[in-house]
Amino acid sequence: MSSTDPRSWIDQLVGACVGLLIGAIALYCAVEVLRTLLPLLITIIGVLVLGGSVVAAARWYRGRW
Repeated sequence: MSSTDPRSWIDQLVGACVGLLIGAIALYCAVEVLRTLLPLLITIIGVLVLGGSVVAAARWYRGRW
């Protein structure tokens, strides 16, 4: 088929639409996974930061004496 054939343009348009649809579905799924896991991840990171801060403060306090 030549590039001026109408079927090739329609095939490209359909391919682009299918690609956009698949991309939108993938983005939706990724957002849903993040919405599910984000509170747990924030909690875990918060506990780790708090624990690290307590350890750092204890080491600094003991080092002063």
